[in-house]
Amino acid sequence: MYRQRAKRMSPLVHIAQKSVNEALSYIGLLQQRIDSEHQKEQSLSQYQSEYMEKFQHAGSQGISGLHLQQFESFILQIDTALLRQSQQVQQFTQQLQQAQSVYLKLNQRLKSYEKLQTRLTDQALKEEDKQLQKFLDEMGAQLHRAKQLWFFIRLFICFFRCTR
Repeated sequence: MYRQRAKRMSPLVHIAQKSVNEALSYIGLLQQRIDSEHQKEQSLSQYQSEYMEKFQHAGSQGISGLHLQQFESFILQIDTALLRQSQQVQQFTQQLQQAQSVYLKLNQRLKSYEKLQTRLTDQALKEEDKQLQKFLDEMGAQLHRAKQLWFFIRLFICFFRCTR
């Protein structure tokens, strides 16, 4: 009975393990995306700093109003791109936190299924051991009775022969 119940747990454990593995893969994918987006953000920030240095160097030699407007417009575009990139990183970070929460729940469920399956298997083994011990005790008792019977038969034969 317990063995059948333990066997019926196998598909549940398999599905739970698959779900945990998929959650881990998704977490890894999100972590890679976050790293990639961080690199993009750092590149943009570095580019902005370099561009500002070039502009300051050019500005020390004097620039026209048109160049100043173009610079301000371009810096504003870089700021906007940096803001979008930062939001992208935050979005992926939130998704990562949610995925980690889901993973923890799935992993906890997997562990509980495995624990239940182990308990059922252990109970099945104990039940089988009890049945085996009962069988061996019964066979031992029958063997003992058979030996006693054989002893009495031999005793009877011996007595019968001796009385003739």
